[in-house]
Amino acid sequence: MRHLDTQEVVKQLADLTGALTSEKDHTKLLDRIILGCMFLTNADGGTLYTLNEDNENELKFTILHNRSLGIHRKPRDLPAVEIYNAQQQASKLVVVQTFVQRETINIPDVYECNDFDFSGTRNFDKQLSYRSKSFLCVPLQDHEGEIIGVLQLINAIGDDGEITPFPPTQQHLVESLASLAAAVLTKRRLIDAQKQLFESFIKLIGRAIDHKSPVTGKHCEQVPEIAMMLAAAVNNAKTGHFADLGFNDNEMYELRIAAWLHDCGKITTPEYIIDKATKLHTMFDRIELVECRFREYKQHLQIELLQQREMPQDAFNQAQIKLQEKLQQLDHDLEFIRKSNTGSEFMADEDKAKILSIGEISWIDAEGESHHLLSKDEIDNLCISKGTLTDNERQIMRDHIKVSTDMLESLNYPKQLQEVPEIACNHHEHMDGSGYPRGITGEKLSTRARIMCIADIFEALTSPDRPYKKGMLLSQAMTILGRMVNDNHLDKDLFRLFVESGTYLEYAQTHMAPRQIDDIDISSLPGLN
Repeated sequence: MRHLDTQEVVKQLADLTGALTSEKDHTKLLDRIILGCMFLTNADGGTLYTLNEDNENELKFTILHNRSLGIHRKPRDLPAVEIYNAQQQASKLVVVQTFVQRETINIPDVYECNDFDFSGTRNFDKQLSYRSKSFLCVPLQDHEGEIIGVLQLINAIGDDGEITPFPPTQQHLVESLASLAAAVLTKRRLIDAQKQLFESFIKLIGRAIDHKSPVTGKHCEQVPEIAMMLAAAVNNAKTGHFADLGFNDNEMYELRIAAWLHDCGKITTPEYIIDKATKLHTMFDRIELVECRFREYKQHLQIELLQQREMPQDAFNQAQIKLQEKLQQLDHDLEFIRKSNTGSEFMADEDKAKILSIGEISWIDAEGESHHLLSKDEIDNLCISKGTLTDNERQIMRDHIKVSTDMLESLNYPKQLQEVPEIACNHHEHMDGSGYPRGITGEKLSTRARIMCIADIFEALTSPDRPYKKGMLLSQAMTILGRMVNDNHLDKDLFRLFVESGTYLEYAQTHMAPRQIDDIDISSLPGLN
């Protein structure tokens, strides 16, 4: 056996202990532990098998080293080891038996051992002209007493260069380091589980908002896609404004979390406002009530005429002609109201005056009650200049960002997520300070917040699942973004990167309807000069 002095052992253990706090990459840390075991035992090979979290009947290769064969890599093409067969019988492979028996197995020479299945080892040796001899397999046990993997060492090399068995002293040392490896694995899995739960909860909120209304569709899900793609383009930029800027893994993760949470305040926005596809829409489209009122008024006029049958025939005929003209005008008025209700065109002052004029028409029914064709609230809504929201409703809609800010700023974040509120809650701000809710200017917006501004608008323009509009053509959406750049609303350098890196097209080909993807003459786009 190889003899190590106490100083070498202590140094190696000290290095591994120090790595526990200094090394953030769990895979690299496990790799160092395996290499440490190989150094302390002078083993030629070391392998770490871990229980497959997606299939607990498999042990997968996680780390593989062999000095003689020059293998130092994380295996990707090796098949996992099955633990139990269809008859629930455990495999006779030594690594499986170590896992099942929950105890260390130390074999001096595998070619003289008949207790386990070493056919695979013999084939390996034959193919690579190798000689496997001494094996040391140690189970990895977590804090709950569950076996989560196996550490396997092959061929301990003595001072004379010959393969020797693993002595008991080295076995105890490896068992201690195996406990260390188990602790690292457990820590990683606990952190990953917490991280997955955290992300799942965030996505649950985002998807709940998306499912709350068909208007939002997949907005909370798609905005992160655009944001991450544009951030990746920043990282890949070799020239230009972003050549010296890049986001590390933590910053990319922080951006993704912020993007998923950017509209969390919409969970408090009333559905009737989010869903307001027409000007008269509340819980339903009140155009139906208006139509009923028109029918009632027309019936009132017809009944009123019939009650005058005793008048001279010529006068009655004239009254009939006037009635038909009035009914025809009412049909035109109703059609005008239907068109106005869509909010698809800008409402001119003369159109607003016409709405007011129609609203003044009234009659008294048989019960003596007075009615108007349009109520004051209906007139106010029909006279909306642009879109379907009143000023009050638009403010309620805008207030979702204030709610988002209150929600996100109330959370206690770990250090790597401290910037989530700033990134998430500034996606309606403009470079010139004309945005909302705070009206801050571009120099106060981080690059990731500016990315969010582009991602949010681009998704809203191109989304094909809005009930009140079809998703815009790609060329239309990009033209609008370019105009917003010219108006100093969006970051011009990010927009240029968005275009020149092809990020806009990559997203379109994956998430937009084929009918929306038209040809674009990039050189003619506004915002690039």
